[in-house]
Amino acid sequence: MRRVKPVILIAGELGAGCTEVGELLSKKLGLEVHNTEKLIRSLVSSPTLSFKALVEKSVSGEIEIEKVLYSMVLDIVNNGPAIIEGRSALMALTHEADLKVFLYRDMNDRIKHLAERRKTEDLRQLEEDIKASDIDRNSLVEKLFHRNWRDPLLYDLMINTSKMSHEETASLILEALKARR
Repeated sequence: MRRVKPVILIAGELGAGCTEVGELLSKKLGLEVHNTEKLIRSLVSSPTLSFKALVEKSVSGEIEIEKVLYSMVLDIVNNGPAIIEGRSALMALTHEADLKVFLYRDMNDRIKHLAERRKTEDLRQLEEDIKASDIDRNSLVEKLFHRNWRDPLLYDLMINTSKMSHEETASLILEALKARR
């Protein structure tokens, strides 16, 4: 049975627009957006766990952040409705969701987009950050599911955001969601 309000996963490359598209969909659908930053912030704002304690427990091996985040993402997916975007969406790829989307973009466009978001002109550092993120995201999916994160069979829809605006991308995702229902 389908949920009245959906669970949407928006995975993708750093700089491809997952955050912006997730925010647009949130406004259109009235759903909360979750990502790794938000999940970590909820952990460190806990009355029982400070950021310092989280770091110490993580470094000592007492807490494995990836496992904690994975558990949090699965709780969101299972309890929906929600939009999960970016790296966190990758953690739920083999679980049931109403729509799984992958956003990708030309490297130069990714660098330009990230430069605008981070308000920096250090393009070389941004390219290094993007490459490191690609490796990290692939490693995460490889570790969890023994799959390549860019495998089209993991997604319902893959969108080249070099070819369309965030608004057009969000509209396309809404159309795909309607078609799935």
